[in-house]
Amino acid sequence: MRKNHGLAVRKNFSVIAGIAGLAVIVLGCVLLMIPLRLTSLSNTSKIAKLQGQEAKAKLSMRINASADIVRNYSYLIAHLAATELIPKENKREFMLSEMEIRYRNEKLLNNLWCTFEPNALDGMDAHFINGVGSNEFGVFEPWFAEGDLANSPTLDYESIYYTVPQKTRHEAVSEPYWDIVNDEKKLMISFSMPILFHDTLLGVLGTDFYIDDLNELTTAHTLVGNAKLVTDKGVVVIHNDAELIGKPDNYDHHQIIMNKLAEVTMFDEFDTSEKSDIYKVYVPVYFGGNNKPWVYVVEVPAKQIYAEARKTVGALTIIFVLLVLSVYFYLKTIEKNRELKELHRVKDKLFSVVAHDLRSPIGSMLSLLKLTNMKTPNVEMQARILKDISKRIDDVYGLLDNLLRWAKSQMQGMVISPVYFDVQQEICAVVDGLRDISAAKMIALNNHTGKQEVYADRDMFSVVVRNLVTNALKYTSAGGNVTIDSEMKNNMLVVSVKDTGTGMPQEVQKKLFKLSETQSQRGTNNENGTGLGLVLCADFVKANGGRIWFTSLQGEGSTFFFSIPAKK
Repeated sequence: MRKNHGLAVRKNFSVIAGIAGLAVIVLGCVLLMIPLRLTSLSNTSKIAKLQGQEAKAKLSMRINASADIVRNYSYLIAHLAATELIPKENKREFMLSEMEIRYRNEKLLNNLWCTFEPNALDGMDAHFINGVGSNEFGVFEPWFAEGDLANSPTLDYESIYYTVPQKTRHEAVSEPYWDIVNDEKKLMISFSMPILFHDTLLGVLGTDFYIDDLNELTTAHTLVGNAKLVTDKGVVVIHNDAELIGKPDNYDHHQIIMNKLAEVTMFDEFDTSEKSDIYKVYVPVYFGGNNKPWVYVVEVPAKQIYAEARKTVGALTIIFVLLVLSVYFYLKTIEKNRELKELHRVKDKLFSVVAHDLRSPIGSMLSLLKLTNMKTPNVEMQARILKDISKRIDDVYGLLDNLLRWAKSQMQGMVISPVYFDVQQEICAVVDGLRDISAAKMIALNNHTGKQEVYADRDMFSVVVRNLVTNALKYTSAGGNVTIDSEMKNNMLVVSVKDTGTGMPQEVQKKLFKLSETQSQRGTNNENGTGLGLVLCADFVKANGGRIWFTSLQGEGSTFFFSIPAKK
């Protein structure tokens, strides 16, 4: 009996030990699931945010590229309408030719249309009734679409195309609407821009976008989950489920989301419902001059996030090896994502600058040169045209200089060659090179710096000073002042560039020195830029051991400061 009892005890002990061992394994798996689930969520969050940022860049570039074409062309067509170089009876024929060339050459335009105010083009509406590009009242309103020329449909859709820019004198992006294109129902949006000359409204110029084109941009390389694009009014324009396109987005609390995006550039959350939990990333997408963004949403079901973690439970015997490898590859992935994101950032900025900020001024110069070939201008008109062309060439040269320096610093790394040099001598050389610009705008350019040696990269120092002074001249009106000064503080030389210009509103000040949000504002003479100048200044100053900052008051001007190590 004792022997049998001992056997029973041993059997019970084995059962208890087995149950305990199983419990330990189960507990270990449960505990192991916590970091695995957190890791899965973290990875998904990073990838989803990256996907949102990439989609935002693609969408913004696609629509804003077409918008930039229309925006620059509205400026050109206003000057063509106002110029006296073209006889009044030939203006319509010339503009039709220019519009057709632009429409056929600009691959980003689905169509191109304009509608002038009555008698705003040439005062000859009565002579062109039902003519080519003119309506039954003689109003000039050509519309290039599907390769053909017809009259613009703007009068049939005034609430979409014409009324907003006519009343606000500002560009507008319409709400999505359905239209029939080649017997197919398509969802569209329209971008329209007022044609202004000396604050006088001549008409409206615009183009349309097919939502299908945008959908291809965002769904071609989906990384995780699903995606959708919702307008600022809460209408779905991109979704995996075609039945929901063009309808209100009832699933989300749209106004709450819009209020949050007014305070942040992106946010994420877990949306819990009766059916399932979904992780969401919300990214604002700004089009044209709209103050309220559309919202790009990446959606990832929780079960998809944790699926990989559940698979690892069955492989407990090799879990520690997998953990080591996972940590290694996780770190590698983070580094790779950072490098890819950096490359995308450089590439997107380069493409954006080359596609828009270089092509537009060069296209304008070609049109001005074309004018001179049509009719020999008088001396005064020829001087104005040459002055305009010279200014645009200067702008393009400055843009290329900043672009190449910035691209080189990003792709090859920041390489500095510090030497001792005299600040006053270097600043004088920069100021002398900008005298023509200050004289043309009738701005007093004052250099109050004294002799002082510093230890820094001489070329980078000149680039920083030139960009800051050029910016000050750009945003200062005629009769204003730009003053350069310097003083010693704690073994650092602080250089200041002060102007009496327009100053900056708070929302613009918050975005300075940030590459992802930089957006150049037009100067007092409608000067254009890329916003790269200040980013380049910040990088160069930091590389030389200094820092850059500013003070600004809207309507009263700005002062930019940067510090540089003084001679030891």
